[in-house]
Amino acid sequence: MPDDLRLLPHLWTPTRVGALELRNRVMVSGHTVLYAEDGLLGDRHVAYFAERARGGAALVVIEQQAAHPAGRNYLAGCRAYDPAVVPRYARLADAIHAHGAAVLAQLFCGGAQGQGTMYIDSWRALMAPSAIASTQFQELPAEMDAADIASVTEGFATSAAHAQAGGLDGVEIHAAHSQLLGAFLSPAFNRRTDGYGGDLARRCRIVLEIGEAVRRRVGSRFAVGLRLSASEFLPRDAGIAIEEAEAQAEVFCRSGLFDFLDISGGGYFAKHVSVTPMMSDRPEGFLAPAARRIRAVAAGRAAVFVVGRVWNLALADEIVGAGAADMVAMTRAHMADPHLVRKAREGRAEEIVPCVGAMVCVRRLGEQNAVTCLMNPAMGREAKWGEGSLVPVARGAARDILVAGGGPAGLKAATIAARRGHRVVLMEREARTGGRLRLLAAMPLRTRWGLAIDSLDAAARRAGVEIREGSEARAEDILAADKAIVATGAAWERTGFSAYRPEREGIPGAGLGFVLDIGTAAARAIADPASLGRRVAILDETQDALAAGLADLLGGAGTQVEILTPHLFFGDALARSYDLSFAMKRLRAAGVVVTPQHFVDRIEPGVVHAYGIWDGAPRVLEGIDTLVVSLSRRPVDALWRAARDAGHAALRIGDALAPRSIEAAIHEGERVGREA
Repeated sequence: MPDDLRLLPHLWTPTRVGALELRNRVMVSGHTVLYAEDGLLGDRHVAYFAERARGGAALVVIEQQAAHPAGRNYLAGCRAYDPAVVPRYARLADAIHAHGAAVLAQLFCGGAQGQGTMYIDSWRALMAPSAIASTQFQELPAEMDAADIASVTEGFATSAAHAQAGGLDGVEIHAAHSQLLGAFLSPAFNRRTDGYGGDLARRCRIVLEIGEAVRRRVGSRFAVGLRLSASEFLPRDAGIAIEEAEAQAEVFCRSGLFDFLDISGGGYFAKHVSVTPMMSDRPEGFLAPAARRIRAVAAGRAAVFVVGRVWNLALADEIVGAGAADMVAMTRAHMADPHLVRKAREGRAEEIVPCVGAMVCVRRLGEQNAVTCLMNPAMGREAKWGEGSLVPVARGAARDILVAGGGPAGLKAATIAARRGHRVVLMEREARTGGRLRLLAAMPLRTRWGLAIDSLDAAARRAGVEIREGSEARAEDILAADKAIVATGAAWERTGFSAYRPEREGIPGAGLGFVLDIGTAAARAIADPASLGRRVAILDETQDALAAGLADLLGGAGTQVEILTPHLFFGDALARSYDLSFAMKRLRAAGVVVTPQHFVDRIEPGVVHAYGIWDGAPRVLEGIDTLVVSLSRRPVDALWRAARDAGHAALRIGDALAPRSIEAAIHEGERVGREA
């Protein structure tokens, strides 16, 4: 990355998209955050998107807006076909335009990608071009007839008219990702034999008809574009690949209906491509070559936008400079830091908070929870915690604050308290800050956790926190401070206690010398993978990245590894973060054996007695050099208890309070720092 991001020669140039004049080439693509109020765009949306405009993005595409009642596929999603949305759009437009940016509504229909019984008062059959079920939802849709197509077309036109009436600058019609219109375009999901299926022209017909209907409502000065998949990344070259996408682009550009093509990839059958996780083996900016080919087809008839693992501004500048796209989407980067453009333009690039690909955003989306970001606890809370909301301490009210522990919670709490004006000392017993992120960062394909550590640490130092590494806080240090925050983390449980077997204190034999908790095992394996022996068993109940990473590290070094888990399958958390496909491919290549639906009954020297959780069928693993138990963690809070017993009102935060997710720890650090 250039030392001075103020000098990027391509990214900072203005451009034109239809009638829109955009101040630079950076955009936020349409993404769902689930902040709706009664199914309509809400105040939380307005604050969220306005913060990105304020931070310097030239174009913001708001979250998917259902263009038809049959198109909804999120409980807290938005609808655009309801006229009640117009005043909501007006508030959003005013907020975005106040910061010099443009805003588009993304209009969509979910098609087969949803559940017809999601809304209790409006059960329905799903609609799709052909009766092919989604691999995610497994619900067979009804094949659309002429009346259905006409109704959906009218829904898009009405929704676009609402966006225009509300003062938005345009709409993006979602025709990608195997949702309804994307399925019509795909040879894999469109098996029709009428005028809407078969050859290229007929598969494009519904999109053209929707484009025509929209244009009749909004005219030529309102921006209208398409989101398209350059490739669906389906196995055995099924569906849309780049050649098909180029042909579709020619059809759409020739029509003269569309001002831009927003190029993405993947879909519900390849979500790990549409939103690439930390473990992805795809390079940064991997869709740029496809966008460049489509831009050559567009040949000035439509602007081309591109997404796809663009995490830094220098890469975005290269993409524009190479002629691959007119606009580059940095969506997750703006989740992590909505002010990244402004910081770069002001010569403060070192302050940019990076997206690390932890995928808290998409995991929460899949859980139907309001979306936020691990690195940015203010995401979704902009009205309360946005830029400029931090209240300095009153004159003379600054206090000496001691933070014990330099993990994510401690670093964040120390930073926020220091930025408010307190005098903060952070004591970390290890040689470096980072806490359990250090282990994760050392795992294969998990090095971006190191960016999280570096960002948290650097922010604390910029704020003036005095960081004492290799220095363990004692009770007397706590008592000497005006205020103390204990963020000493958690330790892995070694007894083998599990909620799956609450009748016993732990696994018999767990105290044997060849049994290690996963934290200890991971630290040893990082130093020397051979140190755990030739044959290793891992009992995992956590379902998170550390067990998979350890197995990957050991298997790659030639160790025979078997993972046992009581869950239905291994890696549920990895599945929800889209990492599982990459993790399992690596584990299989390393010869790692995965045995789900099994737990451990007892342990003898070199022998693990396991059993099937359904029928108790025994399974004996012999010749085990190391058994790694990855079950639960317990708070390390002795320092807090000592302070409490001495009458000091110290605070516990993060894992020292209750072992939880990293995003929960960082959020708690932010909250406590603001309240200090």
